[in-house]
Amino acid sequence: MQLNIAPCGLICSRCDAYRATQENNREKLERVADEWRKLNHCDEITADLLSCDGCMTDGGRKSAYCGMCQIRLCAIRKDVKVCSECPDYPCAAMSDFLAHQPEEQAAAMKKMLEGIAEVEKNTHSVL
Repeated sequence: MQLNIAPCGLICSRCDAYRATQENNREKLERVADEWRKLNHCDEITADLLSCDGCMTDGGRKSAYCGMCQIRLCAIRKDVKVCSECPDYPCAAMSDFLAHQPEEQAAAMKKMLEGIAEVEKNTHSVL
């Protein structure tokens, strides 16, 4: 499976909803919905709301959250693939988002985004 990174640093291709969608496995998608209902204390989460082909994929399905994610919408508006390409990084929205992630996951996402920015800055191009 191809690596698919969201602007915020989440790795879509490692997301359970994305993986179940790509496998076209309704049973797994139902299990993900059940787990996320518990984790998020939200009875409205259903498998139908979770089908996703990656938040930045042209066309395709987006989970209900991806469709309203302010970070995703900002990246589209500013035409950046990941937030660390943005001159405003880290902005308040990104900092707030990372503050609500598990600590180790947030640290890894931030490190990856900063690594991507470093590679971009130091990549030689003739164009």
